[in-house]
Amino acid sequence: MKNSLKLLSAVMISATLLACNSKSGDGVSTDTTSMESSSTMSTETEASVIPGSYTNLNTGKIVYIISDPQTGWAIDSITRVPVEFYTNDSGDTLFQTGLVVNQAVMKSDGKWMLDETKIKRDGDQIKIKYEDGSKVKMDDDELKIKGEEGKIKVDGDTTKVKPKN
Repeated sequence: MKNSLKLLSAVMISATLLACNSKSGDGVSTDTTSMESSSTMSTETEASVIPGSYTNLNTGKIVYIISDPQTGWAIDSITRVPVEFYTNDSGDTLFQTGLVVNQAVMKSDGKWMLDETKIKRDGDQIKIKYEDGSKVKMDDDELKIKGEEGKIKVDGDTTKVKPKN
């Protein structure tokens, strides 16, 4: 479970590295974003739930989210019920781990969920390929990200950044 949580967190972090804000309108069945180029690449490898007021994506209600003391995942501070997807004031969609998942969610049967067509999973290995050609690959403690700005490789405690020239 803990390895799965780390792996899922790594997937969502990689999405954060490649995605930018989403301001999708009502009635839209997928959450899509535009990609921005940047002169620097982020090497952030962990996300966390930041307490505050957010919109629960599944209910549309504003909730005050806190981090569950046992799992670290987002929960409603009043009901103590987990909040799987929520949006912040800038329009980002966040997963229950606090990771931005703008390009990896879809609405099915009235409920938001991770889009399995954008995330391939085989055991502990996860691959994500974005429409702009950027890719993310995770296997155990290794994370590789390839984008138009270059490559990032995280292997355990070691991080290597190789910008494109």
